Amino acid sequence: MNKQIRFFNPGLSYLKHKAEFDSEIQRVLTVGDLILRGDVEKFEENLAEYIGVKYAVGLNSGTDALYLSLRYLKIGKGDKVLVPSRTFVATAQVVKQVGAEPIFYDLDSLLKTPFFVNEVKAIIPVHIEGAIDTHMDEVLRVANELHIPIIEDAAQALGAEVMMAGIVPTKKAGSIGLAGCFSFYPAKLLGAFGDAGAITTDDEKMYNWVKEARNHFKNTNTDWGINSRMDNLQATILNVRFKYLDEILKGREGIALHYLENLETLPIELPLNTKGRVWQDFIIRTEKRDALYEFLKKEGIETLKNNYPFPIPKLPLAQKYEDETLRLPCNENLLREEMDYVIRKIIEYYK
Repeated sequence: MNKQIRFFNPGLSYLKHKAEFDSEIQRVLTVGDLILRGDVEKFEENLAEYIGVKYAVGLNSGTDALYLSLRYLKIGKGDKVLVPSRTFVATAQVVKQVGAEPIFYDLDSLLKTPFFVNEVKAIIPVHIEGAIDTHMDEVLRVANELHIPIIEDAAQALGAEVMMAGIVPTKKAGSIGLAGCFSFYPAKLLGAFGDAGAITTDDEKMYNWVKEARNHFKNTNTDWGINSRMDNLQATILNVRFKYLDEILKGREGIALHYLENLETLPIELPLNTKGRVWQDFIIRTEKRDALYEFLKKEGIETLKNNYPFPIPKLPLAQKYEDETLRLPCNENLLREEMDYVIRKIIEYYK
């Protein structure tokens, strides 16, 4: 084993702009504005402007963003929410937490999923791996026909863009539905140094409700809220990283293009939907996934199996996809020599 290539190394992200991070962190600590103060407001303004919506609310996590979106819509017992089978457990978990039931659709089509239309109260499309949900045309059609809201799980797709029927001009993930739900977990495209999340929306009523809900409704005493306050340390870290977001996205795109160019002749399936996407992940598909994973591990390359286990069986196409896919290192700090080493070892495996 010649190298050790980590899938993601948050320490490098810190060291890259260490002086700037340290200065901002010291400022926040010295002033003592630690919760829901100016840095959070600045981040909310930055995010709303970037997504192209009127409002953003900083929260503790992307999971809380999904949960509060459902709470705002008063979705609960007896209600159904359409959710893709290929997603992280949190997307379905929040539906159960409000007392409703997730109705899953598989990779082939949302429209093949049987459901009682009068029970469906929302759709949560998931922009997974940095790409807009492949069923967005169907999502929009069903949402319009049933007059139900769309809540976008955009946790992995900050900056992804889409142009499709009924959406002109191009819009960013998080601006298509009633609400966009974002995670800023450290490994995300725009990662904090801890947990953080946000909701984006053009709906003023929702904006005001979520601002109160994240802080227990302590100012109005009108409902039961939760503690989902974004702290100012995470907000100021995100504001620093926001300055470099375009650089981060371009860096990941360069890595993805390098993989695409050099792996195209191998008997593996490469990402196809490259238009408008961002590269939260670079995922390859092969029936030899587990063997390739073990081989690369022995060669010092950390990859991740692309599995999102649910507490219930996944639908068959989603399960097959997850059993055959592997996430390669694709973070913006990856060096060219490291990329080439990953490529060389994958080619070596298939010789």
